This record gives sequence, structure tokens and C-alpha cells, in this order.
Amino acid sequence: MKKILHLSHTDIRYDSRILKEMGALEASGKFDLIGVGVKLEEGASSSKKHLKAKIVSLPLISKLLSFLPKPIRYGLNMVELTVLLVFYGIRSKPAVVHCHDTFALPAGVLIKMLMGSKLIYDAHELESDKNGQTPALSKATLKIEKWAWKRIDLLISVSDSINNWYVENLGPKPCLLILNSPEIVELKDGDVDKVKDNYFRNLYGIPLEKKIFIYIGILSDGRGIDLCLQAFASETESAHVVFMGYGPLMSKIESFAAKCPNIHLHNPVPHEQVVAMVKNADVGLCFVENVSLSDYYSLPNKLFEYAFSGLPVLASDFPEIDKIVRQYSLGFCSAVDLDSMKKMIANIIDSPVSIVAGDLSELGWGAQAARLNQAYDRLLQP
Repeated sequence: MKKILHLSHTDIRYDSRILKEMGALEASGKFDLIGVGVKLEEGASSSKKHLKAKIVSLPLISKLLSFLPKPIRYGLNMVELTVLLVFYGIRSKPAVVHCHDTFALPAGVLIKMLMGSKLIYDAHELESDKNGQTPALSKATLKIEKWAWKRIDLLISVSDSINNWYVENLGPKPCLLILNSPEIVELKDGDVDKVKDNYFRNLYGIPLEKKIFIYIGILSDGRGIDLCLQAFASETESAHVVFMGYGPLMSKIESFAAKCPNIHLHNPVPHEQVVAMVKNADVGLCFVENVSLSDYYSLPNKLFEYAFSGLPVLASDFPEIDKIVRQYSLGFCSAVDLDSMKKMIANIIDSPVSIVAGDLSELGWGAQAARLNQAYDRLLQP
């Protein structure tokens, strides 16, 4: 079997997208897979997905040098990780090196040059223009992408707009769209109690007549969380909101929850349980703020998790999100400002929110997995 080496600067044990892609390739029975990433303490719940693939999480010594300026530490992290990843590449002799995001790309290029491997660049975002990234880091990221571009055999990204941006700004390249769709799996007996009917109502004592809005994902700036907190703080008698995830805004949510009985914070759950858990809410919140091109062109995981949970979504009116919501009748879109959001939330509270979504098979992970395997077959043709 041909060896496939997945490289990442994340801890692959926690990275649902990488695990799903590796699982899709493993299921074909054609490949021997290795995943190499960085050992991190992310705070997320690790996946219960079991793969035969070897997954390695490397500790980086340079991460301990917290006294150094961030740009210097970043450069040292990349150099150290590149050396380690190239070592794994030489040892494994992969037919394909599948690089997830820019941090792993230099290693992928070097392995391709040394071993003659095919090179896939899987950009989970528009890497040079994303939330929380300094201008200097954005410029450095774009320079790395331009340096590597001619050596990349296939670009994978999460939305058509992001793929189009790369082609328009870096040059023609075979592109593949792999959506951040959830993988729907059958829950084991031990998981049943966690996702039983009315889970959130029983947990938080929410009356049946009150609608439950839910936000799932990383709790950080740029995701409309501040605006949602303000909006629901004024709706204490009308509806409840549950934030399920982890991140730097957890303490802020806890502060609001202490004052507002309709605001709740729930720990993250394994990726496989998200869809079953979300079914116990009434409306999914999918707000992204226009703080970067990556956010503006995004198609967040949560949009699809809500869709496959059968929940109407209330989402940002950005091009890719709005297109999917309209095409598949998934719910409602709103401008991302407090007045617009409060108005839409109030309208949903006062009216029925059930939807009849279109055929979602093209959005499902099965369709993404099939496209990924077809792309690998084309890439490895003699």
C-alpha cells in the first residue's frame, strides 16, 4: 500500500478535520497512513475516532522559550518542527505528503524535493488573512505560500471563495473543496445518557415553552460571542442560550451566566457526539465577524453540524454562508451587529422555527470522503 504522510502544527488527536480525512483514506483500503503533529494541551475533548493509522504528537522544545519575543519564538517553532517533520518524511518515504496549513508547508516541500512525493496543501483557512494574525505574520505566511506554490500538486480548502482567492492571487492550481461536514456515527451505549431527549432542559431547568439557542465551537473573539451575550442578556425571560466549547471567552461567558439565568456554558464534547447533543436545542447560532478575509469567506463546521442536527440556523450574512443557507433552506441570515441580531432573535422567539431542509447528501461527510479519495486516485495515477 502507498504511504500517506499527514503533517500538521496541531495535535492531530484533537483535530477533527484531519482525523476525518485520514479516516476516509484509510477506509478505502489503499493507503498506509501516518499523521505527525505537535503535542498540545488544547482544552478540547479528544476524538473517540479509532484509526489504524500511526499518529505521532511531537513535543517542541522551542515552545518552552516563552521569554523570547513572539516572532522569534514563532520562527524557532517552525524551524524545529520542519526538521522533525522532514525526519519523519525521509524515514516513511511517502507517496503523498498532505500538509495541513502553512506551518507544515516548508517541511512538505522539502520532503517532496528529497523523496519525490506528491504534495497536497490543505488550507483550513485563508492562511495569510485570518483572525488574530499580525500583519507581519500574514506577510510571512503569504511569502511561504508563494515560495511553495509551484511545488504544490493539489490545493484543498473549505470554501469555493477561498480556493478562488488562491488561484487568483497565486496562480492556476488544481483545487478541491472539502467541506467541514460532520461525520455522523452511531453512538455506543455509554454515550446514550449524555444525549438523551431534553438534555439541556433537564440540565439547566429550562421550561418547555422557552426556546434554546446554542453556539458550538471555540469561544474566542471574532465569532459574534460578545454580541450574542449582549443580545441574550436582554432576553432573560424569553429564551436561553447555551455556549458549548472552550476558549479565552469562557470566563466572560461565566460572568454573564452568573448574572443572567438564561445564559449557560457547557463543556466541549467529543466531535462524534456533537450532532446528537445539538438536537436538544431549537436554533443554532453561526455568527462570524468580518475581521478577516478568511472569516468572510468561511463555511464553519458548526453550520453543517446544525444542519445535520435538524436545527434551523441563525448565521452571518456572508457570501458562502448565505449561499449554503439559502440553497439548502437551513434557516436565517443576519447582519452581524447588535440591533440586527436582536431583531432576528426576537422574531425567532415569537414564531415557529421548524424548517424543511433540502437534500443534504452533498454536504455530508460521505460526499467529502468520496471526493477526497477520487482526488488521491487522480494524483497517484501512473
